[in-house]
Amino acid sequence: MPVQTGSRFPYPEFKARYDIPPQQPVHWQWSQVSQGLGDVEHPERGTLALSLPDGSAEVLRDVAVGYQVVPAGERTSPHAHSWYHLSVVQSGTGTVTFDETGETVELNPGDILLVPAWSGHRFTNPTGQDLVLLNLMNIPLLARLGNLEVVQQQESAP
Repeated sequence: MPVQTGSRFPYPEFKARYDIPPQQPVHWQWSQVSQGLGDVEHPERGTLALSLPDGSAEVLRDVAVGYQVVPAGERTSPHAHSWYHLSVVQSGTGTVTFDETGETVELNPGDILLVPAWSGHRFTNPTGQDLVLLNLMNIPLLARLGNLEVVQQQESAP
């Protein structure tokens, strides 16, 4: 690929290219979102992401919002990733185990959980009802920085 020649432009134009327009209110109806949860596959680290009317998955600056479903009787494999997630338990019950300490925390509807970046963890749902988590994640920021990474971890002895 040949080296290209750059150009220049006045600073006020440069600054204007990075001005962010004010965000508009957006409403997602739970009755519609919850129906969608039953219509899609439930991979380990996410099920359904929310988007703005323009299709952007960056719901807040540098933040994406998505639902994660841990199906009844299932669990995620132990893993760590470069992004955080702040989770609100929407329905169901289960546990999260943090691999560094081996500590297991019970999750119930309405609970809020912070999983920091690079914190090894896994979710378990031994019940007959899906565990549904609403996750806020800084994935858009890390994607812009070229720093999205997931590390699968070894199973530890129970």
